[in-house]
Amino acid sequence: MATGQLFYDPVARPLSSTGTSLPNGYYNFYVSGTTNAATVYQDAALSLPFPAASLNGSSALYSVIQADGTGAMPPIFLNPETIYRVQLYSSTWSLIEDVDPYVPSMPTTGNGQVQIDTQGEMTINAPTPGGTGVTLTVNARSSGTALELVGAAFGSPTIMANMTVVAGSQTATFTATNKPGSGTTAPSKWLPITADGATYYIPLWQ
Repeated sequence: MATGQLFYDPVARPLSSTGTSLPNGYYNFYVSGTTNAATVYQDAALSLPFPAASLNGSSALYSVIQADGTGAMPPIFLNPETIYRVQLYSSTWSLIEDVDPYVPSMPTTGNGQVQIDTQGEMTINAPTPGGTGVTLTVNARSSGTALELVGAAFGSPTIMANMTVVAGSQTATFTATNKPGSGTTAPSKWLPITADGATYYIPLWQ
């Protein structure tokens, strides 16, 4: 299972609409767009769910987490594969806030170059002037791999390139006498890539 996303709780406690803390207040978690309880967890490994509890005395069970007497909440971890609806209640069950969908904040600081939508799709915008001009650099750890791409199915592209490829008018030939791997062979596999809406194939040799 994926690593949990720590639920962002401003200044470590629920706040009312006026900015005051809510001693013994509650958070309630639903699946986005529903009133179905969504599981939240006590650990980042998502192995210890919070026990289901009654919501304002109802017979049904919900994912209700209560603050302590100062308004402080325990750490709450969300499953990044779930889109949540989050409600905040006072200690007397007055609804303070109902956020649907709840979009977790990024656990980083910066100037908003990274954007994540409610479906979990990530966009990295062009860097601002002053750096090297490289939008993304991925460094591998020692004896590790820098990047892994996992396709939805064999033959489906995992790479998309738009507004960057060009068409040529020359016929290219290829000769290699220093190829790594086994001896002279034809390509053993092909890597599909989508470019400007069409699928192309990069030859792979062993």
